[in-house]
Amino acid sequence: MKQRNTRQKQIIREMFEGKPVHLSVEDVLEKVRGSEETVGRATVYRNLHILCREGVIRKITGEEYSFFDGNPLPHDHLHCTVCNSFTDIPGDYDCEMDERTAELTGGEISFHSTVYEGICKDCSIKIKERKHGI
Repeated sequence: MKQRNTRQKQIIREMFEGKPVHLSVEDVLEKVRGSEETVGRATVYRNLHILCREGVIRKITGEEYSFFDGNPLPHDHLHCTVCNSFTDIPGDYDCEMDERTAELTGGEISFHSTVYEGICKDCSIKIKERKHGI
């Protein structure tokens, strides 16, 4: 089934394309409504899932988070437990991990995505400054 390229879909695509952003559905809805007042929640969900199927973005979910990532290539993230931000972890993707896992399970691994839980650089600096009275 051919997907239409609607104005709403184009607005959402432009939010992500080529940008290292991590947006929740609520973030996207708020930004789209800034330029397209009449868009509904179902339209945003539908277009996000279409963009995932097209490989433009990737959905990352965990126990307490769900966001859409503007970088569809396999990579890992740091989730800051203080400010709730997500940061791409730079570096080469570990293909060997996929190969080892495939060997151990007998399955076929397409990619993996690890989310590290911790404190981002900005929050770490703020915590240290408060601790030292700076």
